[in-house]
Amino acid sequence: MSLLLAIVLGLVQGLTEFLPVSSSGHLVLAQTLFGGAANVEADYMLFDVLLHFGTLLSVVVAFWKDIRELFVEFFGWVRDGFKINGHPYRRFIVMLLITIVPMFAVLPFKSKLESAFSSPLLVGLLLLVTAVLLLLSEKAPKKHKTEKDATWLDALLVGVAQCFAVLPGLSRSGTTICAGLFRGFSREFAVRFAFIMSLPVVLGANILELADAIQSPPAQAVPFYIYFVGILVATVAGLIAIRLVKYVSKSGNFRPFAVYCALIGVITLVVSLIQMV
Repeated sequence: MSLLLAIVLGLVQGLTEFLPVSSSGHLVLAQTLFGGAANVEADYMLFDVLLHFGTLLSVVVAFWKDIRELFVEFFGWVRDGFKINGHPYRRFIVMLLITIVPMFAVLPFKSKLESAFSSPLLVGLLLLVTAVLLLLSEKAPKKHKTEKDATWLDALLVGVAQCFAVLPGLSRSGTTICAGLFRGFSREFAVRFAFIMSLPVVLGANILELADAIQSPPAQAVPFYIYFVGILVATVAGLIAIRLVKYVSKSGNFRPFAVYCALIGVITLVVSLIQMV
């Protein structure tokens, strides 16, 4: 793996993980663009895991005040016998736990989902679905639910949306933000909840993959500085993307991202179909 490829994939992962345009889909496309030589998930599993840890770090930095408060309230919640007692962040904790539950339904289909990551045709179709979801989000009811008054059903349905977003081309951030908006979340809370809820799921998945990644040596020896550069680029790019999503969400106009997803989706479909012929 070259330094240039590490920088490119770090940028792709960091920017598209949080922009509503699908990081997994863009990684597949980036790898295809490099002629298949850059099959990160198969040939460089450890690098792939570390890129995700880099983007997780950017979420922690961007939402540190919320995460710190969640940790403090978690211990208070346990101390009080798991009573919420009107504490908004304790309700937030319960909502986060509820969003994890639907992910267990995905586990039996994990191998089939992984095989889907090698299909640019599927990526193109799901990028079009992402574009439609982003356009529909503009029709979401203008409500103002936050951790203070959102329901357990709201959290469950946003968690279900996250399950579908494991497919490449279907943006996780875009899908969960849109689901939150349709459940009446305020735009600020929809973004904050979507990013923070990704932490336990992505962290858990990457910890499970880390052991396999360590045991599976890369196709070629990768110098330490390549890993470091990839993590650094993914973290910085992730912070930039989070700030951009926060800014765009205030206006409620995800149309530029919808147009981008539609354009890339159509191009991907056309190229894939030509290659099949």
